[in-house]
Amino acid sequence: MQRQWVDYTKSLFLEGVLDGQFLQRQQLHDESNPYFVVEVVSLFFEDSKKLLNDITRAL
Repeated sequence: MQRQWVDYTKSLFLEGVLDGQFLQRQQLHDESNPYFVVEVVSLFFEDSKKLLNDITRAL
């Protein structure tokens, strides 16, 4: 599973989806909150979806 995660994030870097900010967030990860990065990324996508819907309605 860990190897799949590494391969997946590597492919996202190569596609330009992830950048240095992702690495910075990953460094904030610690044992007290192992899902921190997942939560941050999930919030980003949720917010992005809402913003795109708002833009679509405005157009």
